[in-house]
Amino acid sequence: MAPKLLLHNVGVQEGLGRATLPARSVLLDGDRIEAVLPAGEAPVGNPGIETVDLTGRTVMPGMTLGHTHIAYLDVHDAREMLFKYSVPELTLRAAANTTALLGCGYTAFVGAGSVSGIDMALRRAVDSGRLLGPRITPCSRDLMVSGPPERRNGEVKKRIPTDLMRLADTPEEMAEYVAGEIAEGAEIVKVFSSGDDTFPNGRSHELLFTAEELVVAARTAHEHGARIRAHSRGLQGIRNAIAAGVDVIDHASYADDAALEAIAERGIFVVPSLHQPHRLLTTGEQHGKTTDYLESLEFTAEVENTLRILPLMVEMGIPVVAGDDFGFAWTPHGSYAEELDTYVTMAGIPAREVLRWATANGAALAGRGKEAGTVEPGRLADLVVTAEDPAASITVLSRPGGIEATLLGGRVVAGALSPAPTTTGADR
Repeated sequence: MAPKLLLHNVGVQEGLGRATLPARSVLLDGDRIEAVLPAGEAPVGNPGIETVDLTGRTVMPGMTLGHTHIAYLDVHDAREMLFKYSVPELTLRAAANTTALLGCGYTAFVGAGSVSGIDMALRRAVDSGRLLGPRITPCSRDLMVSGPPERRNGEVKKRIPTDLMRLADTPEEMAEYVAGEIAEGAEIVKVFSSGDDTFPNGRSHELLFTAEELVVAARTAHEHGARIRAHSRGLQGIRNAIAAGVDVIDHASYADDAALEAIAERGIFVVPSLHQPHRLLTTGEQHGKTTDYLESLEFTAEVENTLRILPLMVEMGIPVVAGDDFGFAWTPHGSYAEELDTYVTMAGIPAREVLRWATANGAALAGRGKEAGTVEPGRLADLVVTAEDPAASITVLSRPGGIEATLLGGRVVAGALSPAPTTTGADR
């Protein structure tokens, strides 16, 4: 029988929105946390327990990236999302991104639109042991329409290969595609209640799906045991998504107070968008975007309203989850922790609350809210060891060497558990 593992004399950031607990020890038994106890009460020296002295480090829950396009590869626009690389190249690089998440402290991700169904293939590869990666909640391909209801165009649909993205311009097609994606392994379905100022087929304030189409998509997903998430930037799109019964609202950029109250009442997850539009506006010219193009976007207004509503969502108890369209050239894969810092520095959200978004709330979104996402007895030992307390300085998560080790089910899958140096008499 393998010995238990004791992570000794650490700070424990539980993932519950509270300050980090000092001088604790975390006892692991296989893939679970057996106990979290004061360091002075830890069973150090027990022959059946391997003890690693991690004095000065912090143990926190593994994070969940709540909005992931794992196969977006430094794209600049909507066309590049689908056509910049061949599907084999996308798959290989998406697999590399999946493994690299572990080194960034992410032990899970929830897909938010899967090019060519790659999410489902990655899930199967990880579950079978053919690929080292986090726990995956795979998303469907984007289920899109050719344009707002008054501008539907069958020619657009002909130009998009069905294997890359599903375009459905009738409720009947929508129901068929939703059921088909779930049959392929999708556990969450992606739809679009509004456009996006960077989209070619509809801007942020424009509706893409009709209210009826959203209802059909949500009902079909739920009937087949899956959840549904809606890209919703404009206010009416947000309202339609709420009314349709979606489980997740992505972005919520123009939400007003009444919409937030409805979201809170229904317990809908929100994955907001602050970091990605901010990075586009501030660094877009470095990536070939013209000043005229950037000024044509209404992202400044979206950022301003997002800054307004983030504290309100905390006050209302809305389950916010971190994850903001990584895979664009200005938000490359691997830079995920920068989003967390943006919430602290731009929005003034306390680091311990942002950590809750990335841990406990993320695990709940992934469907593991009762067994992961916090450092508590009985939970999965999906853990991250950091060089400093992230609740005191969240930038440790993005600094080289700041994340020392990631454990998945009690097993070190990235980095290493390096014991604290032994203090000798000469050192005193």
